[in-house]
Amino acid sequence: MAIVFKGGDGEHIFSLSNFVNKQAEHEIFEYAFHYESDGFNITKTLEAEVFDLEYFLKGLHILNNSLKGGCSFEPMINQQLNIRLQLNDQGHLSVDGIISDCQFSTRLTFRLISDQSFISDLISQCTMAVNLLK
Repeated sequence: MAIVFKGGDGEHIFSLSNFVNKQAEHEIFEYAFHYESDGFNITKTLEAEVFDLEYFLKGLHILNNSLKGGCSFEPMINQQLNIRLQLNDQGHLSVDGIISDCQFSTRLTFRLISDQSFISDLISQCTMAVNLLK
């Protein structure tokens, strides 16, 4: 199971995958963030709470229905990942992300442009991930 973010040409840019429940009583899960572009790639294991993913899913539904505004996935546990989606007036979806490692003071910032048709795929993938974790 993976949530795959794709650019406007359909190319896989980054993903959230390998979802594993870690603490059932607090609904904490572990997942892998994988980014690959122009020969650069990173894979990092992170944690989040299920409500972080549910909040993102709710924002995706609103974005898909209104075709304006934005939403984000910003897990509060370790604050190492921030993914922000913003739809502009021309129907282009800007996906901005930051992944950081405070221990080593490193930070990767990235941006990709996609289109609004990507949102429904993202909703389906997030719904499957939430159902898997519940």
